[in-house]
Amino acid sequence: MVAIARRPTAEKAEMEIALERTSQVAVSRMLLLVFWGLILAKCSLLQWAILNYDVPVDGGLFIWLPSFLFGAVCSFVYGKVTLEEFHRTPLTSRLVRGIWAACIAAMALFGVVAVGLGGMSPFLLPAIFAVLMGVGFFIQAMIDPRPYLRAAAVGWWLGSIWLFYEASISALLSLSILIITMQVIPTTLLFWQEKQALKRSNRN
Repeated sequence: MVAIARRPTAEKAEMEIALERTSQVAVSRMLLLVFWGLILAKCSLLQWAILNYDVPVDGGLFIWLPSFLFGAVCSFVYGKVTLEEFHRTPLTSRLVRGIWAACIAAMALFGVVAVGLGGMSPFLLPAIFAVLMGVGFFIQAMIDPRPYLRAAAVGWWLGSIWLFYEASISALLSLSILIITMQVIPTTLLFWQEKQALKRSNRN
């Protein structure tokens, strides 16, 4: 009888630990989204300034490449620390990570085609970037049904319509504004909400 009574309690504890771990992984994922959003917004804004004011600087070599290398190293180290803390990453987190890795690979491919091979106008890249960001948020919303993720996907797709229409130097400035409004600000707000919720659950 004692063993039977203890079993539900143990199962409940395991479920609570699993839920808390999932919430902690979600918080870590949000932090990375904010981090990469700031990097991309900064790069887009600086690239716009270089082109708009005819600054003799290679943006790809001195802005985009160092920023992406720095972001990749920080993400790798942060991911390694997170994995050691959680011991095992939940399946949903691995799926989300795979989705964004595929989106980043697609962005890099379009960048090579546009800039490296000259196969398309580089000013179309902000619009294509916005479409892919919308795809990433939409698929993530199918896995993690948070209302803000779907809203972000719709916002990115609506923004991409304007960026396709604009398709000029100013599209880079519009892209940086989109990143701040559609990714950085809402994700930061949700990040603090999740952190507060985790603190309350730990107190209980």
